[in-house]
Amino acid sequence: MSHTTGSLSEAGAAASRVSDAPSWLTMPRVATTILATEIISLIAFPAWRASSTGLMLLGASLPLTIWLMLRMIVIEKVLTVPKSPPSIMTDPHWEAFRFEGWGGTTLTGRHLRADGGSSDLLLYLHGYGSDLSNGESRIQHLSKLGLDVVGMDMRGHGGCELRHDWTLLKAVADMEGLLESVIGRYEDPPKRFWIHGHSVGGFIGLRLASHPSGWWADRLAGIVLESPASSFPLVIESLIHPSMQPLRGWIRQVLRREFERIHPDLSIRYATAAVPHIGMPEVPMLVLQAAADSRLGLAHYELLMQHIDPDLCTAHLLDGHEHTTSMDSTERRRCLERWLQPRLASRKEG
Repeated sequence: MSHTTGSLSEAGAAASRVSDAPSWLTMPRVATTILATEIISLIAFPAWRASSTGLMLLGASLPLTIWLMLRMIVIEKVLTVPKSPPSIMTDPHWEAFRFEGWGGTTLTGRHLRADGGSSDLLLYLHGYGSDLSNGESRIQHLSKLGLDVVGMDMRGHGGCELRHDWTLLKAVADMEGLLESVIGRYEDPPKRFWIHGHSVGGFIGLRLASHPSGWWADRLAGIVLESPASSFPLVIESLIHPSMQPLRGWIRQVLRREFERIHPDLSIRYATAAVPHIGMPEVPMLVLQAAADSRLGLAHYELLMQHIDPDLCTAHLLDGHEHTTSMDSTERRRCLERWLQPRLASRKEG
């Protein structure tokens, strides 16, 4: 049975209800066990092999096994994070702390304070298949600009396990738990709150910023998106091999049902896991898009630009900049500084 998690039941952007367990009857290993038993029986017992009943049972179970195996491949590909090595942070000033994330899971957050103290706190969100250490040079740059930074290895990434049944909404719930915990590390809460999201982290940032909650709801000052994802279907369908295109509708159905099982308390499903359905922030926004984006292409950027408020958004298509955070460019840093520093200065003066 599902139940609420308590501390996250009031979360604004994410699911608070624990997932229903998958039915054992739908598990591929059940059909695989039946099929293996039938094949062994046909080999070991000649009489069974000569029986039309045995061949009929094999013929009936084979399509079911293939169907369930394909279903397992889809779930493993989409809802399971590949294993990755632990992240290694190089800055000795990081402070680790524990907090409660989605489902009551204990997770580890990291907090980097700016020299001399700061009235600004920024949440850094890394991308899928990455970890916090990959964005450390960007974080240190933000810290030098005068912001405290908080972040974590998302579930299934870096030093955090929880690879299975991975969804963006679980990651969003984890971030809400992270923010509710980090505020306890301050005697006086930060006056301003910022979000910086890279790739899929940008998608998570969009959801958070459009559904602010807790202490930071009225302190959200702006959001920075670097080569952001803006549509879960676009991500998934780019992974489908051309030979699997005829199964695209069936794959959508499998994922829709899995989302209903994992997040029974939310209306967001496969088709609506995209802008503008996930919400659009009503705060100043900076978009830094790599023109040569070999990971996501420009489809996500173009979709985002269709729904963005031009009065709130400053967007740059950066030539010579790449999607990966393992590399950086002077152009990206300059654009960020030109957008962020006047906002920090004007708020300090005010």
